[in-house]
Amino acid sequence: MEVSYKKHINIDKNNRTEFLLINWDYEDGGDYLAQIFCKEFAMLKEEKVDYLYFSIIRLHLEQITYELLWHEDFGNIIYSMEQNKEVIDTLEERLKIVLSILNKKLQAH
Repeated sequence: MEVSYKKHINIDKNNRTEFLLINWDYEDGGDYLAQIFCKEFAMLKEEKVDYLYFSIIRLHLEQITYELLWHEDFGNIIYSMEQNKEVIDTLEERLKIVLSILNKKLQAH
């Protein structure tokens, strides 16, 4: 099982570009991804906020904020609060690196 992603435009959220994680729908999956983002890119992590059907972890680096969202209906998603092309492209490149690390760790077990 390899973890991958699908780029998605969420028309219900003002055409926000989101990355849906495939084969990674664990409730605490965002916690683990946040650890990798923090280690690899020196991001700062806020405490996870739990809601009834979903949770959110915010990651910060300078003026950039990502949200890792887990929802019981569709799993884990990451997106940038700043929705410009450069920031979205950077997030996608970072996500590829994070998923490469994650997949290597999964293969080792």
